[in-house]
Amino acid sequence: MNVLVFCVDEMRADHIAAAGNATVRTPNLDGLAARGTLFRRSYCNNPICMPARATMFTGLLPRDHGLRINGQALRGDLPLLPGILAREGYLTHASGKLHLTPWVPKESPRDPVRFPESRDNWNEGRIDRFPAPYYGFESVAFVGGHTSYAYGDYIGWLRNRGGDPSLLSRPLGKPTAAEQCYTMSMPEELHYNRYVAETTIDAMDRALKARRPFFIWSSFPDPHHPFAPPEPYASYYAPDDCRAPVFRAEETKALPPFYADVFAGTVKPNGIDNRPVPEAHIREMIARTYGMVTHLDAEIGRVLDHLDARKLRDDTVVIFLGDHGDMMGDHGLILKGPYTFSGCITIPTIVAVPTPQEKRDEPALGRVRPPAGADARMPVVSDALISQIDLLPTILDLCGVAMPGDRLPETPFQRGAVDPLSPYPGRSFAALIGDSRGTIRDEVVIENDDPTTGFRVRALVTDRYRLTVYPGFPFGELFDLSEDPGEHDNLWERKPALRNELTKRLLDAYSRHAPLHPIPPWNS
Repeated sequence: MNVLVFCVDEMRADHIAAAGNATVRTPNLDGLAARGTLFRRSYCNNPICMPARATMFTGLLPRDHGLRINGQALRGDLPLLPGILAREGYLTHASGKLHLTPWVPKESPRDPVRFPESRDNWNEGRIDRFPAPYYGFESVAFVGGHTSYAYGDYIGWLRNRGGDPSLLSRPLGKPTAAEQCYTMSMPEELHYNRYVAETTIDAMDRALKARRPFFIWSSFPDPHHPFAPPEPYASYYAPDDCRAPVFRAEETKALPPFYADVFAGTVKPNGIDNRPVPEAHIREMIARTYGMVTHLDAEIGRVLDHLDARKLRDDTVVIFLGDHGDMMGDHGLILKGPYTFSGCITIPTIVAVPTPQEKRDEPALGRVRPPAGADARMPVVSDALISQIDLLPTILDLCGVAMPGDRLPETPFQRGAVDPLSPYPGRSFAALIGDSRGTIRDEVVIENDDPTTGFRVRALVTDRYRLTVYPGFPFGELFDLSEDPGEHDNLWERKPALRNELTKRLLDAYSRHAPLHPIPPWNS
């Protein structure tokens, strides 16, 4: 099997039409969902970019792979998904955002070999082409940054086409008062989304010519803030047509006390001033985010059409997912931080695996699919709990490739005879694809080591509850997701027995998730 992974940045799970959003237009993602499975309860294991992405590549929690906060570098001595597949003969390629080493390393001068994703190394000319191999990728077409400050290989591509990089940060038309909102002057055909799509297509063609299976990580920097889609997408959605944030003023009284500091602006998670934002501004942020989502959906459609034109759909697993979500005004919060509300921790996830019985059309290359509703097929929707630690074992399972820990030398005794020890905490959810009722786990563990507050947040999500603890502090969060799906009523103080039960479950799960990895030489 070929594997094509579309990864997006800071996109909420509910920003897809097929997931029930009645406003946003995502025809290509809807079409992908219609021939696949949409997972409504897919979670990141850390709601911050670099730790989340490292988890997807390693199959390990941040405490185990070591990249715990933005600004660290992923260690290179662990088995990584692209490297595992490269050793099996796969052509491995990454287009777009990676974020496995720091963009702004503190060392000076910044070593371009150690820090090929460094913004200064690119902008000051120490790098003009991304060095590869890189964490198992044979080739990389790199985009660093977001929106106004995008950089990397993309800038050379842009200039070769006569484009002006200053258009990324130059607002088109009248400025807006909303937080980080503007219309980008860059035309659609020169946008970094087009670059990601075109270099993804180029990698597919290289693999086809070489007669090799491919693993392609097609990673769009959008819809991360600043919220700045180009036209025509900037004008697609009116703020008044977008949903109001999920927020009740009285809910803050039962939240941990640090939220009051966040709302007062005395604590700025990730440097973000979260003093009350007017609802009109929130709606504009959402409208422009929808525009960015529809834009990347169009470029994903371009790639999917090429996949069909090259008759590769029958041999390709296609996955769409995000690294983490965004608060988007819910509970009075914007962007991300030490939060474990559903807007931040739930990620969009669609998986399409070809089946022999599937009837396929052959759309023309570059054609954007018709609006949602044109495809009569309905996606299989799964409410099974899955998370990012499950991605690596799932992809290897679908490709028929053994997990790294499955190759341990035999020993003269039976390790873990009572309760077998797993080299990895994740589980393959391949069996859930096409199955709306199956499950693979009872809980998801989420970590967030937040340097702004000093909290080492740990959370447990079960089929019914979400528990969040702040080790070393007496406060916490407990929500009944069945009775209170909007997470407005914190039961932490009122349900001590339930809190204690779930805390025990968190400890149990966190202990079980400890991997037998890195695997030592088994020479005892």
